[in-house]
Formats: sequence, C-alpha cells, structure tokens
Amino acid sequence: MDAAHFPAVVGEALDGTAFVAPRDLAVGRTVAMIGFVLEHKPELESWVPYIDTLVRSRADVRARLFIGLGAPKWLRRGIVTAMKAAVHAPEQRSSTIPLFVDVEAFARSLGISDRAHLTLLLVEPDGRITWRGSGPFSDAAGASLTSALAAKTPAA
Repeated sequence: MDAAHFPAVVGEALDGTAFVAPRDLAVGRTVAMIGFVLEHKPELESWVPYIDTLVRSRADVRARLFIGLGAPKWLRRGIVTAMKAAVHAPEQRSSTIPLFVDVEAFARSLGISDRAHLTLLLVEPDGRITWRGSGPFSDAAGASLTSALAAKTPAA
C-alpha cells in the first residue's frame, strides 16, 4: 500500500510493560490505533467491538492504542497516573501505550496529515504499514481492514 514504516519509539504500557518499536511489533501483525487528543475517545470506542472480536479470533493479530503526547517531562507522571485511573481492564492497560514524542514528527513519520480523527494502521512484523483508516468504525472500514488482514503481504 504505502512505503511508510512504524517509527522507532520507546514507551511503557499502562501496566508497566516496556514497549520498543520496531522490536515489539515483530511478533505478529498489529492493528495500531493512534490518538492524539481526548476527543478521539468516541471514535476509539466505536472500534472496540470489532477490534475485540478480531484479536480474539486471530492469534496472529494484536491491537495497541498509541497515544502521541507532546507533554513536558514534569507533566508526564500526572498524565500517566490519570490514564491508569481511567483504564481498569488488564488487557486494555497492557495494550495502551502513551508515547511522549514530538507529536508533529511522529504523525509525519506515520503519514498522518490530519490529527482531527483517530488513525488506524495495520503494521506488519517488519514495521511496514499496509493498511490505514481513520475516524469512527463503519462496516466499510471494518471490511477493508478484514480484507487487508486476509491478504498475504509481500516482503519488504
């Protein structure tokens, strides 16, 4: 689809598990949901039933929520504490990863030009992005992602 790759980033899931890309993307295909603002929450929630069914039915697919934040260091602990208080389910804590990054550069590296909506990416184990979508769930978007997952992807 496109030549974009998931960038090298380091973060920590809300359950305390370290995350390093691209290393931690190499275990399977990843549906990466990328959010930048709290206003993306309704769009994210619209995808949850589809994504939950998807990852429970396919051992080769995982889902992760990456939240790109450009917060200064002195605010980060408070942000993570608030996020932990809001996310209770263990599977959500282990897959929610705040990334304290240069937001503009992170979005640009992923090919995200409009941060007004949640972005979804299908990331291959080698970091290649082979599908993208944005906004709330729709039957057409779900079918498109399902089709992309069914496709064999050529090696990079």
